[in-house]
Amino acid sequence: MTYEEIIQENCRNHSSVKWWPLHAFHYTDVENAVSILTTGYLYSRVKADRLSLMKNDNASRQVINMTSPGVTASVRFYFRPLTPTQYHNEGYKHPEARFQGDTNANVPVPVFFVFDLAKVLNSDKTYFSEMSQAGAGSRLCNTPEDFSRFNFDEIYKNGYMDNPDIEKKFRQAEILYMDSFPIDYGLQTIYCRNAIERMTLLNLLRAKDTKKFLYYKDKVRICRRDMFENNGLFVTDCRYYDGRASIAYSDTYEKRCYLNRYRNVPELRKLEAKAEFDWVRSGKLLNRQYSVFSVNYENAKMTTFTGLKEEKGASALYMRLYIEDKLMCFMSQQLSEAALF
Repeated sequence: MTYEEIIQENCRNHSSVKWWPLHAFHYTDVENAVSILTTGYLYSRVKADRLSLMKNDNASRQVINMTSPGVTASVRFYFRPLTPTQYHNEGYKHPEARFQGDTNANVPVPVFFVFDLAKVLNSDKTYFSEMSQAGAGSRLCNTPEDFSRFNFDEIYKNGYMDNPDIEKKFRQAEILYMDSFPIDYGLQTIYCRNAIERMTLLNLLRAKDTKKFLYYKDKVRICRRDMFENNGLFVTDCRYYDGRASIAYSDTYEKRCYLNRYRNVPELRKLEAKAEFDWVRSGKLLNRQYSVFSVNYENAKMTTFTGLKEEKGASALYMRLYIEDKLMCFMSQQLSEAALF
């Protein structure tokens, strides 16, 4: 059997989410995503560190220290989203409610790069495993015959786990590609969690590299189902009108469940936050205003900023929100049209 034939069989019979088996998934934070798009490559952890390209280190240091150097020297993909790792680090997680107290288990604004799985597997540089490569790892394979013997029912299983210790490893089955991977080799879609985070990625990319923004913008989309956990804190709205700006936050059932399960103190401390407002004309900064405030993680209410003074001659307003120095959103608004773009 070929990889293509096995993939089609998986879509028909081994995955409740029929589109997952068609793809290879790379998961990262929005600031790392901008580096990926501007360089045109996914880099291994080793090479990204060497090139100082990793803006947000979202990997568990405890797990990385136990992982084979050959694995950290490779680009890593998953066969599916909604992995156990994603469950613990997607969205801003309060430091007092992170899995095993791991400070790095935090991807404030998650982004998925989604590739054609058959194309990735057909490369001579690709290896893959039936279970996770974290820690002690799992046997690496590189032939369709090996691939055909994988337990895809477990790899693509979704929802409740009967035997978590084993099933978690299957859900983190991996694909490895040595050193660096050119993203135009099979890139199909770049998925964001909501409209605010999509615009955050696009605004960051446009500010960094206009040509790459124009090249990739049509691939950046929103995926609302079967991809994101929605169990951390994130921004759901950010807007300005007539001297007043507002930022709204998530308050999901999934976030409350996660917090009830993993909080390690009775009362979480409030989070330090900062909002920046840049008044701009033709790419030139005319004035910057900012506000420092706190956010209640358990019950995050809308934050409203009043008395913002619109700078004379400004054609656009750029608004950024940081929580504990992590970028949560970057929105831009044309002042002449009072509309987000």
